[in-house]
Amino acid sequence: MKNIILTLITISAAILLSSCEKEIEFNGSQTDPKLVINSLIEPGQPIKANISKSFFFLDNEADTEAPNDLVAMLYVNGESLGEMTLSYDTVVSYDIWNPNEPNMGRVQKVYTHDYCPVSGDVIKITASANGFDDVEATTSPIPNDLNVQLNSEVTRWSSYYNYMYNDTIVVDSLLYISAYVNLTLNITDPNPGQTDFFRVLISNGEGGVAVNSFDCIFDYDDPVFGSAMPDNDIVDFSDLDTRPEGVFTDVLFDGRSYQLRFKLHIPISLYENEYDPDFFQLPISLQHLGKEYYNYLNTCDQGEDIITFFAEPIQTYTNVKGGYGIVGGRTMDTLWYALPLSE
Repeated sequence: MKNIILTLITISAAILLSSCEKEIEFNGSQTDPKLVINSLIEPGQPIKANISKSFFFLDNEADTEAPNDLVAMLYVNGESLGEMTLSYDTVVSYDIWNPNEPNMGRVQKVYTHDYCPVSGDVIKITASANGFDDVEATTSPIPNDLNVQLNSEVTRWSSYYNYMYNDTIVVDSLLYISAYVNLTLNITDPNPGQTDFFRVLISNGEGGVAVNSFDCIFDYDDPVFGSAMPDNDIVDFSDLDTRPEGVFTDVLFDGRSYQLRFKLHIPISLYENEYDPDFFQLPISLQHLGKEYYNYLNTCDQGEDIITFFAEPIQTYTNVKGGYGIVGGRTMDTLWYALPLSE
């Protein structure tokens, strides 16, 4: 009887609350727009910066396009290399619920410079425009290259066919594969005596047929990832490169070599005679990060770790003085792992 009464009270309260609406007036101060610089700098690649402006979170229209009179300047090791050029390659990202509405897009103008940095360079980017505070961001020295080797071991493999018939004739077959692989990256700490920052990033290969499916689930079970890294996380297959997965430091192996171990679960479905073998190659990159980019990814990780209503807010790291964004450096050593379909 008590359970029935409690159930009725719960239902009544839910109906009452769902039918009530109260408009709460915002009494805080509105933040003026600031310039935003995002740039990820790699040795041997021309420097590119995505520049936009911030908007207030209660604005009905998220106008992020940087002013037309904006001037971006590039400095290398304290020396000015001149103005960066506005590129035709404007970046627009859309809100997930309405990707076809251009007014909902987040516009970032792309500024470029022909200079290709080398390891050890210190890069500074500045931006100024009428009506905005001047902003600048400086990197620590661009990281040096890594020496990495990859070893692999298939620990479990299962596969079966699903046949499709037309009357009694087989017209097609779909192959399902589930593979479990242990991977080992052998790395050597490049700078004994100082803290180095790293990231492991895995994505699926290029090509393949649209009907085929190739996913990858990554277990962060190596001690270097620490307790903050979630297990069984789906690997980032996008090219945005903003998710925090796989960051770590050399605190456990400073000045020494180390075998970084992790596990992959790879479920695949494909039509037997309609696939490109190159589709089943995984590019596995070990990245040597500058301190700024590591701090940014690390705070993203803390903010995404566990959602609790009473947790303290995590402020995303930025090194852009007077504005927002991240300007950092990295180097990458990419190794290709070909899934052994002969299994």
